[in-house]
Amino acid sequence: MPKSHTDSPGMNALYGEHLLLGASFENAPAVSRYRGEPELERLEEAMGDGAILCDLSVAQMVLFHGPMATAFVEAAFAGKRLRVGECAFEAVLTGDGSLASIPLLARTGEAEYVCGDFSARADVLAGWLSFLHSIEQDGTQPFAGLEAEEVGGTHVALALWGRKAPMVLADYLAGASVPKVGSVSSCMLDRLPCIVACPDLGPEPAYVILVPPVHAVALWRSLLSFGEVVPVGHDGFRSLVRARLSWTRHLQTGSTVRVEHGELTAGGIVRHDDSYVGARGLQAERGAEREVRS
Repeated sequence: MPKSHTDSPGMNALYGEHLLLGASFENAPAVSRYRGEPELERLEEAMGDGAILCDLSVAQMVLFHGPMATAFVEAAFAGKRLRVGECAFEAVLTGDGSLASIPLLARTGEAEYVCGDFSARADVLAGWLSFLHSIEQDGTQPFAGLEAEEVGGTHVALALWGRKAPMVLADYLAGASVPKVGSVSSCMLDRLPCIVACPDLGPEPAYVILVPPVHAVALWRSLLSFGEVVPVGHDGFRSLVRARLSWTRHLQTGSTVRVEHGELTAGGIVRHDDSYVGARGLQAERGAEREVRS
């Protein structure tokens, strides 16, 4: 399995661009904020009037592929079973039903998935998935055919989010349709090969764009050339996400986290069966909670 994101070279491709914008790196290597960056209330207005742009390239991003990819993903990720071209936030639970993390999962091929975790629990997730990958049962490894590769070095992840984000993205697509919520597709953005996912982040459209590092500076500068687009650091980005997705409050710590079954199902981040790792532990805790209430 790939190494922890804290061992990653980080955002080398855009480091110079961040310095030009007066970035501070209190949570290095991620940009904390930019010089003159608006506070949360003003960022909300920027989202409503235009769009924000955030470099997420320091996030933990893993490509799963091979003949065992689907079996592994559907066991490890508790959310919906994705079809090719779909993406969703999905809970990953440990064996006792506690929360490892809630990453964004995209199915980019018949036996190919990309997982991105932009939270403080990325290292917890990486450790747990590595354990599952190497687990043995009766002397065999159920997921021995799985290939897992860190893709942070091959792609830079950018978030474009706000009311005018579809208009900005459409300017690059030469008449092609802008990806719909819950979808992921390969796109040419002004002749630059990219992967674009459209996760559900609330009422304002949001896109996660994966661009090869060699093209990252060109796309970053091009997106910021739109007067509607404002650069935002990780602090502001995470504050905006927390304001729209209530379950993200559980992702702010690296310690053990337990979340009630009802909250997970209400958030649409676990499915209504017991075919994923941690389902029995989650159900057992749910039963214990009912006994206490009764």
